Amino acid sequence: MRSRVSFPVLLACVALATTARADEDAPHEEMDPTALFLGAHEALVADRPGEAIAKLEALADRGVIDAVISFDRGLAYAARVRAGAEQPGDLGRAAHGFEETRELTRDPSLIADATTALASVRSEVAHRRSRAGESVEIGHGFSLGRSIVDLLPENVWAAIAAIMALVLSGAILARRLLTQPRAKVAATTSGAIAGALLLVTSVLAWAARDARLHLREGVVIAPNARLLDARHLAIDGIAPVAEGARARIVEETGGFSHVIVGGADGYLPSSVVLPLAKR
Repeated sequence: MRSRVSFPVLLACVALATTARADEDAPHEEMDPTALFLGAHEALVADRPGEAIAKLEALADRGVIDAVISFDRGLAYAARVRAGAEQPGDLGRAAHGFEETRELTRDPSLIADATTALASVRSEVAHRRSRAGESVEIGHGFSLGRSIVDLLPENVWAAIAAIMALVLSGAILARRLLTQPRAKVAATTSGAIAGALLLVTSVLAWAARDARLHLREGVVIAPNARLLDARHLAIDGIAPVAEGARARIVEETGGFSHVIVGGADGYLPSSVVLPLAKR
């Protein structure tokens, strides 16, 4: 899957470029986010995943957040696995890059590419777990409610709710002013439909806003992490969490993250749960 270069990414990188002068011995690209991004892209094309990873992680350290960068980072980690130079956690970090891409973009083609790549990564994780005699369940998907909320952006749900409020107000006014029975029935019917849609879309807009402000999710980047209880002891009877699994982060304290993954509730070291950036 080929890497992508987007004009918005370049603009974002330029905006974040530092004005501090680099030391004479330090390469210019070490200080320049734009050069880091272009260098990472060239390294990916030239099949040098280690170099690409270093540059893309340096971009992340500078706070540059973009779907294309996340996608390239996922590709770089997956390429290092394919090249036989895998390091522990590479598959999880690849899954994180592709999951983050889907969180950050509205581009259907980029979402499709990230979804395909994510499926390949998780297929490899499942294959390894199967060979080790462990459960191959990795992706747990979203609930029906979460899937519906994610169908449209928060602002779209809010706009639809506003339109339904106007339609409902017009139907109520029309019912009071009209005298013909058929017209009153039509106004009543329109008002009832608009009222129901207003209620539904208002709830969806609120749920989308709540998820944007409060929902925190991450990806487990360690192979076969064990869920811990409140005393930070391994919980018996629960299979190890698969590398690349998506988890909800409830809170973080004392170097541990309270997570919910696959319906199981427990703690993991914060170092093995990499949070997902949001739009």
